Amino acid sequence: MIYFYSFLGIAIVAVVVYLFMLRNRKKQDLLPLLEIKDNLERETLSEELKEVKNLNLAGKALNRYEDWESAWYEIQSIDLDELDKDLELAESYIDKFNFKNAEEVIFNCDSNINNINEKILTIRKEIKELKEIDPKNKEKYEEIVKEYKELNRELLAKRHQYGGAAETFEKDIKGLAPELDDFKALTASGKYIEAQETIRDINLKIQNLKERMVILPDIIKEIEKTTPAQIQSLRLKVEEMEKKGFKLSHLEISTKVENCVWQLNDAREKVKTGDIDLIESILDGIYDVIEEVSNGLKKEIDYKKYVEQNYSEVSNRIKNQDKLNQALYDNIQEIKNRYQIYSEDEEMVSKNYDLLGNILDVKHDIDVYISNQPRLNYKDLKEKIEKLSQDIEKIEEEQAAYSRYLTSLREEEVTARNKINFINQEKEVVRRKLSNSRVPGFSDRFIVLYKEVADSYKYALEELKKEPMNIDLVKEAVTEAEESLSIYKNEVENILTDIDLIEKLIRYSNRYRRDNADLHKQLSIAEQYYKEYRYNKTLDIIRTSLEKVEAGAYDRIKKEVKGK
Repeated sequence: MIYFYSFLGIAIVAVVVYLFMLRNRKKQDLLPLLEIKDNLERETLSEELKEVKNLNLAGKALNRYEDWESAWYEIQSIDLDELDKDLELAESYIDKFNFKNAEEVIFNCDSNINNINEKILTIRKEIKELKEIDPKNKEKYEEIVKEYKELNRELLAKRHQYGGAAETFEKDIKGLAPELDDFKALTASGKYIEAQETIRDINLKIQNLKERMVILPDIIKEIEKTTPAQIQSLRLKVEEMEKKGFKLSHLEISTKVENCVWQLNDAREKVKTGDIDLIESILDGIYDVIEEVSNGLKKEIDYKKYVEQNYSEVSNRIKNQDKLNQALYDNIQEIKNRYQIYSEDEEMVSKNYDLLGNILDVKHDIDVYISNQPRLNYKDLKEKIEKLSQDIEKIEEEQAAYSRYLTSLREEEVTARNKINFINQEKEVVRRKLSNSRVPGFSDRFIVLYKEVADSYKYALEELKKEPMNIDLVKEAVTEAEESLSIYKNEVENILTDIDLIEKLIRYSNRYRRDNADLHKQLSIAEQYYKEYRYNKTLDIIRTSLEKVEAGAYDRIKKEVKGK
């Protein structure tokens, strides 16, 4: 128990010592802030403000001075007092070991100090700027007076280059003198900020005037020489193209050129104002119209090239397709008598016949127009020729497809007849091959198969003889006949091969027959089936019996027979 109380006492003492040490450290943290506060209290702007006040301020400068005085009074009477109270409050919190609240107050003190410093720096900066305004104004004034005199000399020396704008420039230059007097009056009365604004405004006017006086002579040259020359060149180009047979009325060039001339005269009048932006805007509008008309003329030349390069070729295509379609139109009944064709194919031929009639009418109108008119609208001609080319191309595609279709009908008919002839010949070859073999006999199936081939052949032949011929039914009938022949031919080949195999197996098995009674018995049964045309059963018995005597013999002999 004694140890417990001893430990507790030591712990309490340690905590107390720690708290006092922490309090001392926090107070140490306050010392820099207190020092800064003392420095701020000793800080003064009174001399600087007094120096500015002696400048005999007026107007905006005086208003600004009064704002500084008010701000400085607020710093001294309010901001520093609040800072002092906050520092005292922080110290009391520290004495009471309320470190959390003390830290919050200290943080606020830092912020207040920064704000006060910033206000003081701002006031000092603005005071410095105000003190520099008058010297800078006077320096700028001297520069402007020099430029003002140079503008007067420039105007006197080059007055002829400015045309009607000379009087405007002279008026603008003279108008600067009263403004310079205003500047001096404002400066003398202590209105330095207003004087600064005035001298800046005068400087902008001087620079604008200098720029206009530099640019205007070139603009006058454009108005009097460059632009009229471009308009005249455009007129001559139009006249030349009209002499070469171009009809250009749809471009409304005369109206556009006259409008350019009117705008050019307007630009001459605007020279008197010296308004460079307005004059340049008018000239840009004229150049845009000249470019538009020039591009239109270039397109007309391209249209003419297109007409000259393509009309003859399109005419030949129309002529050729007219002949082809006329031939199809004249022979459509003969084609219908020979083959069954779709109604839409017949309608296509008739439709193209009418369409070609319309195309020929349009071509005739174009030919008459070209022959009778001294001037041609090549844009309109190009559009009509392009339409003709598109229409004839569509007819060409349809006629080419239809011609291929008719050709395919004839080719398929020839192919079907060749196949039918082959089927007829081949079925007889197979029948003779079967009849001439050394076979004891056949089942009725081969008679049925032969009849199926013959019937399918006759059916296909009848389809070929029909008028009009349905080529699709012909192809189906021929395919059916080919399939029947294939089945018949394969069955005959198989049975002849099996019979040959049976005979070779029996001859081979005979070497074991005398010594093997079971084999002899099975071969006798097989021979009986053979005489009854039951060839598959015969093969099964011989294969089973021979394999018992000599394994692999059956497969070897079968391979030899199949390999022939």
